[in-house]
Amino acid sequence: MSEPAPKLVPSAFASLMTVAGLTWTRLLRGRALVVAVVIALLPIAYCAFAGPRVGPELFVFELLTASVLAPMFVAASIGEEIEDRTTTYLWSRPVPRWTIIAGKLVALVPVVTAVVLGSWIVANQIAWKMMPDERTMAALAIGVAALSILSAGVASLAPRHGMALSIVYILFFDSPLGVLPATIRELSMTQQIRAVSGIWSGNGELKTPLIVLAILCAIWGLIAAARIRRLEA
Repeated sequence: MSEPAPKLVPSAFASLMTVAGLTWTRLLRGRALVVAVVIALLPIAYCAFAGPRVGPELFVFELLTASVLAPMFVAASIGEEIEDRTTTYLWSRPVPRWTIIAGKLVALVPVVTAVVLGSWIVANQIAWKMMPDERTMAALAIGVAALSILSAGVASLAPRHGMALSIVYILFFDSPLGVLPATIRELSMTQQIRAVSGIWSGNGELKTPLIVLAILCAIWGLIAAARIRRLEA
């Protein structure tokens, strides 16, 4: 009798795309998108009520929106995956575990970015009857990616409460850290996102905040990858 053919192990890229595809499917079937749109309407509503009094604080409002949406999508999805092993096809095979984190990010970061940028564009049109500055749009796009990686790291450490803890960390630790006068404020991810926007620095340099953001993202990404790698298959 011939021996049974060995099970094929999917490549890292195939595993990543499988996770991304399944994440998209679940997203379209759920209510997260509707909730996200409602949250994204808050800066727009603020502009409608505040009228000509709207100032640079609008960017802070939009950044707060991103600080809620990134954990809502990314941390919740990763936490559910780690807790329930919903992608059984991958958990049962010897594939790189980091592809689960990466697949979630590939699927969800563009969604959050689109919602946040859409909100920012509409808010600018209402407040100032103009398109937002390209640098502020780039700052929000980069910020969404950075906050999503942070959320992935927190969710990998505490999957059951990943979304709540990510939001609490960003709003009540990272954001206040960014307003401190000391050098320690440079460790704040939201502070670096504000610096990238150039609103308060007169379009100052980009190099330093981008480097700091890259370092912070690398730290949180390594935490997420190391944590999920230790989980039993």
